[in-house]
Amino acid sequence: MEPYFWWTEEQKEIAKKVETFADELFEEAEAYFWKKKFPWDLVKRVANEGYFGVGIPKQYGGLELGATGSCIVAEQLGRLYAVGHVFVVSMLAGLEQMLRFADEEQKEKWLPQLAKGDKLGAVCITEPFAGSDAANVMTTAKKDGDEWVINGKKRYITGAGVSDRYFIYAKTSDEKDIKKQYGHLTSFLVEKGTPGFHLEKINKLVGFDNVPNGYISFDEVRIPDQNRIGPVGKGWNVMMAGLNFERLIAGAVYVGTLKDIINILFWYTQRRVQFRRTTNQFPGIQNEIADIIAKYRMGRLFAYNTAKQLDDGLEPMIDASVAKWIISEYIRDAGLKAVQVMGGDGLTRFYPVERLVREGKIGEIVAGTTEVQKMIVYRFASMLPVYNQPMRMRWNDEVNAPVVSKKQSKFHGLEVNEENILKVIAHDYKVNPGLYMSPDDIKEDIGGSRSAIRKIVESLEEQNLVVTHRDRQGKMALVKATYEGLKKAFPREYYEWYPDWYDDADKF
Repeated sequence: MEPYFWWTEEQKEIAKKVETFADELFEEAEAYFWKKKFPWDLVKRVANEGYFGVGIPKQYGGLELGATGSCIVAEQLGRLYAVGHVFVVSMLAGLEQMLRFADEEQKEKWLPQLAKGDKLGAVCITEPFAGSDAANVMTTAKKDGDEWVINGKKRYITGAGVSDRYFIYAKTSDEKDIKKQYGHLTSFLVEKGTPGFHLEKINKLVGFDNVPNGYISFDEVRIPDQNRIGPVGKGWNVMMAGLNFERLIAGAVYVGTLKDIINILFWYTQRRVQFRRTTNQFPGIQNEIADIIAKYRMGRLFAYNTAKQLDDGLEPMIDASVAKWIISEYIRDAGLKAVQVMGGDGLTRFYPVERLVREGKIGEIVAGTTEVQKMIVYRFASMLPVYNQPMRMRWNDEVNAPVVSKKQSKFHGLEVNEENILKVIAHDYKVNPGLYMSPDDIKEDIGGSRSAIRKIVESLEEQNLVVTHRDRQGKMALVKATYEGLKKAFPREYYEWYPDWYDDADKF
């Protein structure tokens, strides 16, 4: 297992250990895949090694190896079919949330259990009313003395039935003002065996062949207030607190699988003969395998870079979403390529490449869909100054074309009046014919105050010389010259432009 230079000696040591562990159990895990049985024996051996405690502080019985250590274990256990998914789900079932929001008494009760791995965990967000819309939880929790009474249903719960500890989010308020502030959710731990808490059904998914996924039901389920994690109404904060770690680990568990697929493809193509050549000699086959290698190396590096940020105390919201999204896509694409490389053999379940396609498809949906990850990346990136540097296109007379420029506008310093403001807006049509200008763009070009510019633009709009685009609050956000405005600002020739090679005879 190739280490990165920033890994600690402890992390390097556990990498060697868990890789050997995965190698030894690989065949047995494949046998469980064929038997379609939950791999209890393997899970218990993982627990005995202490791997479930890799991210838990030592004072609670863990190994305290952080996000990086968690990724190392996830990468190798991901090679053991079903075992990696069980490990990840149990880790996601409240670890990060408890580290941040549980009180000391709760930590002393729950974290040692999680570290031992003798009781598996599951995280419960999705329900008939809530999926990607995670705030729309309808499962309710009502306070009754020192207890909470929970009613509702959760679905698509990985580890349903085999898990003993369920980390859930329930609605504790219906007040509109509170819901607007995302203060209507509270998080709880519910233990298997609690009266009224039942497994409703098991789903048969496209993948996760021997990892149970199902529905659970709450019918007047009573739990003590001590099972509430975090303050009442802070469930959304608790949920968000663990998302960076969850997305990272959900991606990292697939990485080791890619390496095994590369090994299979090298082995297979050196022995498959077509057209009197082994198939590894065909450039097309080489290209496909090279692409899988690139995806493995890029996905792995990105995952561990994100883990390092978490271990350094950062909140890599964008990178965690990118890691989850990209690695899931890499897995699906690598599976499709692997199947194509192996042809008909790739379609059979005697080789483990076809399931990579199925697992990758699940990866694009569970723990936050790819679409949600992209939404997060866009929204958070749009707020970062690094992606929102001031930029202007200006007309460069020397080359007679618009270029990105930091020079002052030729209108800078002119009197701020209707005539000059209209010229600024009309000139922008020459530079950016399909774009609007913001009031700040106008201010940057000519100077003056925002209020003065807004009043002038409103006057120009009344004269039908410009049109404006307003935000949801009705505030002027953008402005653009109308055709009448363009004619009034400059003569027709001002806007004309032709490349040197264009024949004058064709102009009209």
